[in-house]
Amino acid sequence: MNLLELDLSFNKFNGHIPLKVASLANLAFYFNLSNNLLHGPVPSKLSKMTMIQAIDISANQLTCYIPSVLKRCKEVEYMNISCNTLEGPIPVSLSELLSLQDLDLSSNNLSGGIPISLADLTMLHDLNFSFNKLLGEVPKGGVFKKIGATSFMGNLALCGLWVGLSPCYSHKHRSVLNLKGVIILVVAIAAIVILCLFLGILWRRNCKRHILRETDPSLNGENRRISYAQLVIAIDGFSGANLLGVGSFGKVYKWVFNDGTMVVVKLLNLEDEGAQKSFDRECKVLGKGRHRNLIRVIICYSDMQIKALIFPLMPNGSLAKWLYLDDGE
Repeated sequence: MNLLELDLSFNKFNGHIPLKVASLANLAFYFNLSNNLLHGPVPSKLSKMTMIQAIDISANQLTCYIPSVLKRCKEVEYMNISCNTLEGPIPVSLSELLSLQDLDLSSNNLSGGIPISLADLTMLHDLNFSFNKLLGEVPKGGVFKKIGATSFMGNLALCGLWVGLSPCYSHKHRSVLNLKGVIILVVAIAAIVILCLFLGILWRRNCKRHILRETDPSLNGENRRISYAQLVIAIDGFSGANLLGVGSFGKVYKWVFNDGTMVVVKLLNLEDEGAQKSFDRECKVLGKGRHRNLIRVIICYSDMQIKALIFPLMPNGSLAKWLYLDDGE
């Protein structure tokens, strides 16, 4: 067959590129199947067109990789494989096409770096790698000195000196950046730890109203810490036998520790509006007051369910008993 040129562009051809068409070895000028609905891989049989000067299979639905055997098309000057869904790396073997002047691989899914060896093609004057998934540094020599940033746009992971590309960093610069990142991370962690400690201190201060621990001579000079759980268990066990009296804002019970130490627990009636004020007043006055004739508060508890004051037990009875003695006594 003496066919030298084949142009079937701008039709609605679909399916794969026929192998017999792809292996027309006598084609010498133009092979154009662009702007159709062709799909499947780029046939490696195209490498038989060793005399072809222009190949255009753009604007189709071709998939898979760019065959490395296209390097055998030694006379090709123009190659356009743009606007397909090709993936994988750009073959380094394309740098063997010494007659290549125009290469368009834009609008595909190509990945990896741009082969540096393409800069050695002295005839090459136009390149387009835009809108792919290429990464790394753009080569600086040869044709790359002549083309603009539009040839690389849409590749977010590319870096270089062109407008719109991120600057490239050397290994030393990356180490410095990594060190800065580590320092920032350490400082952030330290700040969080300090903040947690500060909030912990504030929380402990706010909890002083819930549990106040003091040293009382009546408790043998020991620091007696009564937990909230102990108090709840004790309250559940209070009965009429423990009841010492009933006041305006609550009831008073006797509580005996396991070691025999006796205390008085005053439970306030939370439904009484004056109970809160009475509780605050007694905690403030009796908790800080120091006088031999003034009973002291050992611990104050306060939450949404329980408000209790714990005093040392006075074994000689109440003040009312001694002020209002019965006539028979």
